[in-house]
Amino acid sequence: MNDTQTKELPETQPEITLIAFDRKSFFLFDGEQHLNQLLLADGEFPKPVLCVHFASKFDASLTLGEDVGLGDLWGIHPEIIERLRDTDCLIETDG
Repeated sequence: MNDTQTKELPETQPEITLIAFDRKSFFLFDGEQHLNQLLLADGEFPKPVLCVHFASKFDASLTLGEDVGLGDLWGIHPEIIERLRDTDCLIETDG
């Protein structure tokens, strides 16, 4: 991976999944019920959070299906991603 560390994926699917493009734009793909807590600096949410990186929206549609529209997903600010990295709550992988 480029400038991020890859950890082993957990045996069970995390409750919160993010998708990312160009390692700059992040979106909540799964786990909307945890969104408010995820955004809080001291929020309680299921850990770890999985972030799947894609090179492009086209690549994401090949993996996730064409039905996924980014307009339907919540955007996540990059500083929140940095906080998740800093607190060792984020597992990152390439899609």
